[in-house]
Amino acid sequence: MRSITEANIKNGMKVLVRCDLDVAVGPSGPEEPYRLEACMETLNYIVHTGGFPVIIGHMGQPHGAYDAKLSTENLRGFFTQKLGENNFLLLENLRFDPREETNDEHFAQELARLGDIYVNECFSTSHRNHASFIAITKSLPSYAGFRLMKEIQTLTKLLESPQRPFSVIIGGAKLESKLPVVTKMLQLADYVLLAGKLGPQWKGKKPNNLYLPVDYVGDQKDLGPTTLETYARVLKKSKSVLWAGPAGMYEDERYIKGTEFLARTMIINHINATVGGGDTIAALSKLKLLGKFDFVSVGGGAMLTFISEGTLPGIQALNANEGDTIISRIGK
Repeated sequence: MRSITEANIKNGMKVLVRCDLDVAVGPSGPEEPYRLEACMETLNYIVHTGGFPVIIGHMGQPHGAYDAKLSTENLRGFFTQKLGENNFLLLENLRFDPREETNDEHFAQELARLGDIYVNECFSTSHRNHASFIAITKSLPSYAGFRLMKEIQTLTKLLESPQRPFSVIIGGAKLESKLPVVTKMLQLADYVLLAGKLGPQWKGKKPNNLYLPVDYVGDQKDLGPTTLETYARVLKKSKSVLWAGPAGMYEDERYIKGTEFLARTMIINHINATVGGGDTIAALSKLKLLGKFDFVSVGGGAMLTFISEGTLPGIQALNANEGDTIISRIGK
């Protein structure tokens, strides 16, 4: 896999950059711009080396239909402020076209004609077999952005040589979708703590290193005091932690206390913690604690998938690209 620093970006070269644009937008703009900020190092590098970034990405799940609330036009002000007017091109939400999610090669070729090279700077969705991650690499010389490289390096280190004891906190609503990751984590980590609504859904024998909630607040909307005390004891003896998913329904002030308790436990005890996922980022940002952690991954599902499998489809596509692309062979 080649870094963007290996790309020979010439003056006026168009660089197709797959960014993470999937953020909530309010009346005044992005409500939590962390994911947008994460791609700025790469975008600024392209501009400063004389290139012209063509920003592509998706927002939400429009299912192939136009939705003004999910239009990337809502983000134009952010990028104009950061990069300057007329210094970039922002394409419309890729998921307004159903071919994006089917990894359609013709759609990827249409995108490729808008750039000279391709850069993946969206770790959070690199676990999807979509055209802007997979098929696109067959049409353009492809590179990894600075943030994608940092995600890979940080999580690989955590995967290969975590400081032990190593604990993993996984939250969410449906255990079925998280079960493969939980199963893998039980093999990798010293302790696995389930949060959100996952605990009561566990069936069968409980491994010794698996911790499940024993009490809740508000009909499973937040972890209860006994569970939090137990989880705190585990965290305090941990040297490193991977956290994906809030403890409860953080959107409601009444049910964010569990998330805050776990966060402050890690911060006060100076535990090396890696946190990730849109909901986790939103919750910690709401608590004004996001900057207190060692590393904040832009991915949730992607982060857990990478830790459990060691790679992602989007990363594999970059590794497979050697520059001999359809576009380079037939001309643009």
